[in-house]
Amino acid sequence: MVKFLLFVNSLYLGLGSFFSFFVAPILFRVLERQDAGRVVERVFPVYFSIGLVISLFSLVLGYKLGKGVALLALFNLLLHGVHLFYVLPTADALKTIDYQAFMKWHGISMAMNVLSLLITFTLCIVLMRK
Repeated sequence: MVKFLLFVNSLYLGLGSFFSFFVAPILFRVLERQDAGRVVERVFPVYFSIGLVISLFSLVLGYKLGKGVALLALFNLLLHGVHLFYVLPTADALKTIDYQAFMKWHGISMAMNVLSLLITFTLCIVLMRK
């Protein structure tokens, strides 16, 4: 069980890091801003849904591994839920009517993504020590 949780969380950490720090910046450098935005807005719901599912698995399966694993997984689960069901729809709704407000929510989204990756990294370290 520990190896499985370590695997899926490491996989998500790699996916998230690769997309966030490599793919997305390249898309915005190579494509027009609107085209890159359309690509990224299609990927985000899938990406955060994967994070939500992995966080749920980590919470359910990791509960027996201790409070540390459970709390990290719970916090990540809540973060992904808020991100997927509140932040992304709010930002999407604001994109065409108030670009300044959209940029604020975009910044919140980026901060939440980095926080989630840091939590996932911490969870991987905790799982490696089990």
